[in-house]
Amino acid sequence: MRLEAFKKVSVCVLSYNRCPELEFTLNTLYDQGDLFAEVLVADNGSTDGSLEMLAAQFPQVQVYSTGGNVGNSGWNCIYEKAQGDWVLSLDDDSHPVIETLGPIAEAIHSGCSAAAIACSMRKDSEHLSGKDESLVPGYGFSSAGVFLNKKALNALGGYDPELFMFMNDLDWAARALATGWEILRCDSATVIHRATPLQRSRARHAYYYCRNTLLWILYYVPAPLQAQYLARYCRDVALFTVLHQTFHYAKALWEGVRLFRKNKAKEFPKLTEAQLNHVRPDFRAPFAYLG
Repeated sequence: MRLEAFKKVSVCVLSYNRCPELEFTLNTLYDQGDLFAEVLVADNGSTDGSLEMLAAQFPQVQVYSTGGNVGNSGWNCIYEKAQGDWVLSLDDDSHPVIETLGPIAEAIHSGCSAAAIACSMRKDSEHLSGKDESLVPGYGFSSAGVFLNKKALNALGGYDPELFMFMNDLDWAARALATGWEILRCDSATVIHRATPLQRSRARHAYYYCRNTLLWILYYVPAPLQAQYLARYCRDVALFTVLHQTFHYAKALWEGVRLFRKNKAKEFPKLTEAQLNHVRPDFRAPFAYLG
């Protein structure tokens, strides 16, 4: 493996009140020494001792405060400050399996010009062998385990602060694809997302996922196809409102409409039908959280 390629990579970790998970992630990163160019942590206003732990155990890590819980746009401040040619984006409860990253190291060494290289996200490290090591076209990624090209970040900006959480990565991917950038994926390159239940409210997840799914349809689906996408979305909102006996989804829909009206003057590049067929976002995902 071309480990020297990782000296072109800045690791960017977003953290909020998950001190034990953050400690585990950083220990994993440093298990093989100073492999990466730098490690940066954006803290979303933690009050659980995370900052004290960082100062005591990881003085080499660059820590930046976002000023409060700004959600996934907290990554933006360290994406901007990262000095590497590439950024490895991680959540505080996700970590890479270094020995699986060889194909990505080779791509970075060879001057890959893609906007992003998505890793395979798993909950554990079992059965990692046998995966395809080639880099193939991809159409989305998880911001808890992706290599982002700093040139693309400079061109496209970071995540939309209004989304807060969920769909921020698919929103960025849509902007990249619609403006001519390529996204790749490597199925063998693995990031373990431990998905701790800490700071994961089912109601909050359902709300933001539902609201931001509507915004994604309104922003990126071309007009000739938008009606069928919206009809399916509204059908699901009505169906799961009855099934789950909650107005949570209706509130999310209403807030999505409000934000869209506020942003109507903004230009959002539309995806082609072919790109939409490849992206295939899971529009049922919001409704699983309250099921």
